[in-house]
Amino acid sequence: VLSPTTFYVAGRFIHSADAGAPPLYELSHSVGFLKDADRNVRVERLEYSIKRRDGVAQLAARKRHIYDLKHPVGVTGPTFAYHAEPTSRQSLYAFGLESFRPRRLSSAKGYRILRATHSQEHRLVRRDVLFSALPVKDHSVRYEWSDAGGQLVAREVDIDGLMTMVVSATMSAGQRDVLISAWMSRIWAELAK
Repeated sequence: VLSPTTFYVAGRFIHSADAGAPPLYELSHSVGFLKDADRNVRVERLEYSIKRRDGVAQLAARKRHIYDLKHPVGVTGPTFAYHAEPTSRQSLYAFGLESFRPRRLSSAKGYRILRATHSQEHRLVRRDVLFSALPVKDHSVRYEWSDAGGQLVAREVDIDGLMTMVVSATMSAGQRDVLISAWMSRIWAELAK
């Protein structure tokens, strides 16, 4: 079980807020430059170990490819405009991102992250809600992320111009991978518009 922490995006990397800590995730694209024409973004979790080389301890990173974030061409009639396909046995499940209006007569857009399974026709089928991301009136917080039970698990904020997620709940590594990948999908959907 992983403790609450803060994450921020720097180019293709997602770091924890721990000073001097190496990045925890790497993406195949720089987040700030994602656009509608992009179709696939690779998400890798970076795992570290200490290796000894010539008697000197060095930090070695191992990349674990956990998800492919997808944005299929709209003409194919996809179930989700943005979704994630698991690429590792450690990845919990496929999931999709859908937007909705949380309040009537509001232009604000919220997002639901839904677990997805494949039908016999190889199309994604919507299942249960994993997370919801709702816009907040507080200008320091962009979105509040809640789990399926409605419990607040994270807040998406901008700190000094950095895209930041403050995770306030304990969770497994697999759940955190889903949350971080869903966060990147939400940002991609917003930047592509």
